[in-house]
This record gives sequence, structure tokens and C-alpha cells, in this order.
Amino acid sequence: MNKSHARPVTILTGFLGAGKTTYLNALMKSYPNKRFAIIENEIGQLNVDSMLLTENYGQLVPLQEGCLCCTLNDELYSSLELLYKKQDSFDELVIECTGLAIPTAIIEPFTTHPIFHNYFPLKKIICLVDAALVEDQIKERDEVLRQIMAADAIIINKTNDVHPTYLDSLYNYLANLNPLAKTLYSKGTMEFPFEIIEDIVYTKKIETFSFLKNLSPNKTTILGQSSFGKSHLNDISTRIYTFAEEFNFVNLFLGLSKLVGKYTNRIYRVKGIAFKKDSDKKIIIQAVGSRIEMSYGSQWKQEDKKLNTMVFIGKELDSLYIERLLTKLLENHSN
Repeated sequence: MNKSHARPVTILTGFLGAGKTTYLNALMKSYPNKRFAIIENEIGQLNVDSMLLTENYGQLVPLQEGCLCCTLNDELYSSLELLYKKQDSFDELVIECTGLAIPTAIIEPFTTHPIFHNYFPLKKIICLVDAALVEDQIKERDEVLRQIMAADAIIINKTNDVHPTYLDSLYNYLANLNPLAKTLYSKGTMEFPFEIIEDIVYTKKIETFSFLKNLSPNKTTILGQSSFGKSHLNDISTRIYTFAEEFNFVNLFLGLSKLVGKYTNRIYRVKGIAFKKDSDKKIIIQAVGSRIEMSYGSQWKQEDKKLNTMVFIGKELDSLYIERLLTKLLENHSN
């Protein structure tokens, strides 16, 4: 095969809210002359992350019918076939996995299927972790540790949210969990050590690693390989709420802060796109853990219908009466 036809693949993973889309935007900004194709996976029928991407990419293939590792292999194979036909429009492929994906299932086609192995060689697997939340997330969700164990590069993100002493301890903890990976820090928002990451390459991991819940830094267990299959999302739900009315954004911030602060063990991620009548820019709403962030994003396009859309990912969400709360936070209901 002519090597010029090969399009290297980076798999980007990390739990909900770890900063994968931010990393992807920073990557495209750092390499303006490199054309990236992106397969972006999202749980649920609305892909908010694709709305947050800059437009500096060659091809974008959104997959939003479910977790990519559960829908394999038809969707991924179809996407790769489509990109193969458009290979002249991009130089590298990045697969941004949903925060609940198990990377080993996604890796398989690139390491075992001869055609994909040749035309889409696996370059590396990158796992982002939230510095303040990752240890708790490991205890709560099996997927988090599986993502870390599969990585060639572990990037500790959102480092400003923790004390430097804890950051050193966390670094050692993660490096011990996966000694085959390079553990790195982000330098701040949109600042990642790309010059180091670029030189990291895929290394096949020992496939018999497994673990117990409540794993501590001093307790690593090796068991037989366990099956994970489609059942790993049985307890996860996604709820999408859409409103035509404008929010009272002060009340929205306070109301969401109270909600996610009280139910951090049930609300894993909040993402939203909102509007203000006196502004042409989208308002981006994000929450992970107990943190709420609101910021201006790109401008609404002329053909866009301005709506407030909020996506919640977690477990046992219906009993939290989220829609009732959001309705009370609309401008006309807040007065």
C-alpha cells in the first residue's frame, strides 16, 4: 500500500466534562495547516459538542445514536468507509468518544482489521482527566479507569482547580495505574503540551487488566479479562429540554449550581446552548461536578432557530424534576 493513502487515527477519550472538545479545538488551532477529520460521538439525539467545535476541520462525521463502543461496528465502519472516499480532504482522523465509551472496543478495528489497519493506522490514544474529579469518578464509574488504562497519553486537565500538592499526588497515582502511558499536565484553558503529545505513539496494552471498584492508589488488582458489552450504560439516561422563552441567566446560574451541587453523584454532565434577545452570540452552558460555567460562543446563524436547549446526562434523572426547575428559571416565570 502507498503510505500516502494512510490517514493516522487519534482516539480521544475521557469521562464526561474532562475537556475533550476544548482539547480538540486547541489541537486544530495549534496545527492550522493540518486538516483534521473528526468522528464525534455523543449520547442522545442532540450533538451539542459539534456546535462547540471551531470550523477548522476537513470533515465532520457526527454519531449520536448512542455510545460508540456499544454501536460498533456498523456505524464506525460506515463512517470510515465514508472518510476513505474523502481522504483527499483531510490529513489525520480524530475520534472524539463519548465520555462513557470503553476505548478497547473502539480500538479493535484499527488493530485487527487489515484494511483499516493499513488505511487508518492507530496513532495514539489520549485520555483527558479532570484533576478535581477523577479519583471520585474512578470509584463511581468503571469506564473511567478503563479509559485511563487504554491510554498512551494521560492529560491531567483543569489543573487550576486543585492544590499543587494534590496535583503531584494525582500525577503519581495515574502514572502508577498506567505505567505504559505518558502522564502530562494541561497548562491552562486551551493550552496543552502538543509538542510532547505529537511524539507519543500507540502501544498495545495488556488486555487482561481489570479492576475492582473503590480502587485506591495503593491497591491494583489484576483479574481475568471481563466482558463489558452493551450493558455498561444501562443505568445512564440522557434528557433534553428545549424552551422557546429566554432564561433569567442569574437565576439559571444559581438554580443549576444548587441542583448539580446537591446531586453530583447523579448528574454527571450538563451541556446547553441558550440565547439572549439582545445578543447575536450563543451562550454556552456547561456543568461537571458542582461547577457551572456560562460563556459566549459563536454567533447564531441567520437560518438558526433560537432555542434554549439543555442536555443532562446522569442516572435517575426523572426523579429530580429538572424540567419543572428549568421552567421556573425562564424569564417570564422568574419575576
